[in-house]
Amino acid sequence: MKKINKNPKVQILLATYNGGRFLREQLDSIVNQEYKFWDLLIHDDGSIDDTIKILKKYKENYPKKIRLLIDQKIFSSASKNFFHLIKHRSKDANLYFFCDQDDIWLKSKLRIIIDKYNSQDDRKPILIHSDLSLVDSKGKLLEKSHNKLIKYQKNIITKETSLYYNPVPGCAMSINSALADRISYCKYMVMHDWWILLSAVHENTNIIYIKLPLVNYRQHSENVLGYKKINIFILIIRLFFKIPRYVKNVKKAYSQSKQFCDQSGIQYFIKLVFHQLKMNS
Repeated sequence: MKKINKNPKVQILLATYNGGRFLREQLDSIVNQEYKFWDLLIHDDGSIDDTIKILKKYKENYPKKIRLLIDQKIFSSASKNFFHLIKHRSKDANLYFFCDQDDIWLKSKLRIIIDKYNSQDDRKPILIHSDLSLVDSKGKLLEKSHNKLIKYQKNIITKETSLYYNPVPGCAMSINSALADRISYCKYMVMHDWWILLSAVHENTNIIYIKLPLVNYRQHSENVLGYKKINIFILIIRLFFKIPRYVKNVKKAYSQSKQFCDQSGIQYFIKLVFHQLKMNS
């Protein structure tokens, strides 16, 4: 029988870049979590705004909880920054949470996920993710359920579907140490969260979905990646009038998929378009 660790150690991995506008709200939402057995590891990717000043102030206020990874490395890439954090993670932690600089965590987020984690066998790879609510730059609710917006794709994650679309934003994702030990940076990845999900499903990971929205997922012009609903007309415009950019993105997604599935580019493209049409119908 699995021995339950009632207070597993959590490490939160926060990648920052010019996030001063919203960073305090995110940091406050972490500090105010109901579950208290966490620490926060942060790496900045060369910010030129007041991000560093804000981080140092919070580090000063919470010296036992917050650690800044200062090594002068600049990646100009959120994915590389997150994998840098994974590389330097605390090996004593049981569960790792990915954190964006501009979202807001519900105060129950860690507690609810820990409760679910404690019911699992943590010797095997585990990925736990939750629903999200979408908010605008001022925190106003745009959509209560991200899962509803994407036609409930979070409910049907498989090796096949994950090749063409990632329904799990990193800010809603947590992984245990067994899975963290099995993932590594790949130059073919499109984004870190998509790559982690692909790696997870091919490692026969126990993927657990919590239907409650535990993150306010901020949508604004500075987002590296956000979710915007695209109707079928806009999709057609993208296909026919933005061909160079679209082709580039498809090539990247195809190169990523080939690390897990051997199929021709034409096969991948046909299945990808079919999936996009289905998603946006």
